[in-house]
Amino acid sequence: MPPFRWPGAGVSGWYLRPVVCIPLTPNHCRLRCEWCQARTHWRTEWRSVVFSHESLFCLVASDGRVLVIRRPGELLQITCLRPRHTGPSPGVMVWGTISYDSRSTLVVIPRTLTANLYVSLVIQPVVLLFINSIQGVLYNRITLAVVTQHALPSVDMLPWSDRSPDLSPIEHVWDIIGRQLQRHPQPALTVPKLPDQEQQAWNSIQQTDTRHLHDTMHARLHSCIQKSSSYTGY
Repeated sequence: MPPFRWPGAGVSGWYLRPVVCIPLTPNHCRLRCEWCQARTHWRTEWRSVVFSHESLFCLVASDGRVLVIRRPGELLQITCLRPRHTGPSPGVMVWGTISYDSRSTLVVIPRTLTANLYVSLVIQPVVLLFINSIQGVLYNRITLAVVTQHALPSVDMLPWSDRSPDLSPIEHVWDIIGRQLQRHPQPALTVPKLPDQEQQAWNSIQQTDTRHLHDTMHARLHSCIQKSSSYTGY
């Protein structure tokens, strides 16, 4: 990563990538604040919450910084060009859920997922079995359709604040998996090979990691409130 110096300003440093975040409106911030304030007294209660979500993992690619050495007049030579993918990024979407003491199986799901398909692929064969194996839990899903709620009539639901992935510990699990996929000695170059590597990464997640993430919930809420419900940094 090359250093830079701001001409004439005496300021130097390093080029850094900007933080990617979801835009928040004032209404989003208000709802985030209300959600956090309603649960600021929770400590060990978070250990009874089951978090679930899906994530799309694309084929491992470079960071876009490709350098070539060329002579004058070779700007458009085929060997100096880098094709740009113009369609949807090829990848595989998966779903998973974590509790304080365990995690579900990883489910490969279609990228176009309807509520009814979610019930038949995820809720009925996986969620119900997983939750029934744990006593006294709250089930959380970041987006929960009405048809999904009807499929879980006996499960206590934890309402969720919109546009708040930074408050959900499972998002950090996806980050861990993403880094493992990038560091894989033989990264998947085709979509059919990606699910196996995703499964290996999911299986390698340590329970101590998910317990630690659950135990950060109080700090996440406190950070959200302290920052006027803006981005927490988690």
